[in-house]
Amino acid sequence: MNQTKVNPYSRSVSIIGVGCTPFMYTVDKEETNGLTEGELFGYASLKAMEDAGVNPQDIDFYFHGCASPLNGSNYLTPNIQVANWFGMKGKASIHHSEACCTGYYAVEQAVNAVASGKYNCVLSACIEFGDSLAVPNHPYKREKMTMEKFLATTSWLYDRNYTRSLMAGQELIYDDAAEWYKRTRGLTDEQMDDTLIHMSLNNRKNASKNELAIERRTYEELAKEAGYDDVMDYMRSPYNPKNGDFLRMSGIELKCDGAAAVIVCATDMVDKYMGNKSHKAIEVLGSGCAACEATTPHFEVTATEEAVRQVYDVTGVKPDEIDIFYANDFIITSHLVSAEIAGYLPYGEGWKYICEGRTAYDGDKPINTNGGRTSFGHAHAASGLADLYECVKQMRGECGDHQVKKLPKTAMLRGYGGAQNICTYIIRTLDEMETVPAEKKESVVKLTKVVQGFYDYLEEGKIMGRKCPKCGAVEFPPVYACNSCGSLETEWVEISGKAKMHSIVMPAPLSNKPEYKALGKFAYGEIELEEGSRLNAVVRGITKKTRKELLDKLPLDVHAAIFQRDGYKTVVFDLDEKYLQ
Repeated sequence: MNQTKVNPYSRSVSIIGVGCTPFMYTVDKEETNGLTEGELFGYASLKAMEDAGVNPQDIDFYFHGCASPLNGSNYLTPNIQVANWFGMKGKASIHHSEACCTGYYAVEQAVNAVASGKYNCVLSACIEFGDSLAVPNHPYKREKMTMEKFLATTSWLYDRNYTRSLMAGQELIYDDAAEWYKRTRGLTDEQMDDTLIHMSLNNRKNASKNELAIERRTYEELAKEAGYDDVMDYMRSPYNPKNGDFLRMSGIELKCDGAAAVIVCATDMVDKYMGNKSHKAIEVLGSGCAACEATTPHFEVTATEEAVRQVYDVTGVKPDEIDIFYANDFIITSHLVSAEIAGYLPYGEGWKYICEGRTAYDGDKPINTNGGRTSFGHAHAASGLADLYECVKQMRGECGDHQVKKLPKTAMLRGYGGAQNICTYIIRTLDEMETVPAEKKESVVKLTKVVQGFYDYLEEGKIMGRKCPKCGAVEFPPVYACNSCGSLETEWVEISGKAKMHSIVMPAPLSNKPEYKALGKFAYGEIELEEGSRLNAVVRGITKKTRKELLDKLPLDVHAAIFQRDGYKTVVFDLDEKYLQ
């Protein structure tokens, strides 16, 4: 196993804002069915900006994380498709994917970008539709991701040259870490089963008081509904069957949809960027990373040991300084195994802490206070940043009914995923920073279905944009934030339809699809709406023969029209009548 010597950051970097959507099954509820990538990613990003008190124009760069964008969202370049939603149109970005570890590497990427000195303030956010798939050729509809469709993608985690052909990937066999722990710690089968059950109970207890969690019903409540007086009898019953030798269904992820975001800046520039100083910034002390592909025996254990060694070496932090611990536990054994490797729980004794309830939010060794992957939910790429969101809120003392007993100062978070990437980092509250009390205001950032609203308005014969209440700029097509002044909110406004065409580009044979025949003769061009928005659009009524004459008359007067496509209406533009005579 190779090892890496990690060097300290060239300059200190701190977390100044976090945001997170509820984790959800979007297609299962009318109020969320129809939400899109831009809306989830945009909401989480804008919430992080609101939390930090920054304007989108203050942010230099953003990172976009998604574990499987082509499968879940029909995107090859997902980072480019979302910037307009949170007021960062034109800002540079990078997409990255490390499967279920993406949200942890999202922190690593952002911190490195600022620590290098290239950027001063960076946004990093992740989005995943883990429970639904984009309906092809429709602007917002989604369909449930069946287990069959999900399983078809799991082999993508493994090397096709050897791991798949050797059948060595232990695909969806979740017992490796449990078998390793039981054998190396000398537990009986019953003790291991009790430990796994109590991990599930603790996670659910934590999630039950978290309004963003996907599953908040406690197992005690479920046991009573099923006629069991003793929750342990319920947890050992057919209601919670074993998936293999050890792991029960309660110890496996609840795949779902969601997004989360973080904003970091240079620590010595916190005063400049952080408009909301009602809470303290949190410094990222350092990180450690490792990766072992799936033919490596006990790859999670091996890679975690290396990543933890790195982060302790580079930060100088000792295990007994860690006040709270998070681990990506889509296989629930992960948070036990990684907590012991990190020294947060004593070697060979961690299972006892879990069974005694000491790792729940109200215990002395809290782990995954949001409920982890088995109760908060697992929106694959977004989960790591959702853990950071919860951790930051705990370190500020903002978690209400599930606030830990002792306000944490130092935390460790360990990411895991992709058969397997590991990323571990340590964060610490900037105690020397002075806070400034602020009046609590209602958030202006709302998770709403703007895209579906746009198409619903078209069905009514209305073409709508979104107007900034601060500077008056109109966003068309409509998005959440203003790309002119950076305002975090916009509101619906009807478009007049009057516009100018500033360029003419004729369709090429390869771009002139058969489905476009209904348009008749058309061209592409830069359109400037009367309201000021500019976009590329289709303009009907232009032929190769008339193009030359029309070029001499640019800009051309055009007007918007509602056009019926297969399954929905959209917007095109027509030349004004004076050019057709």
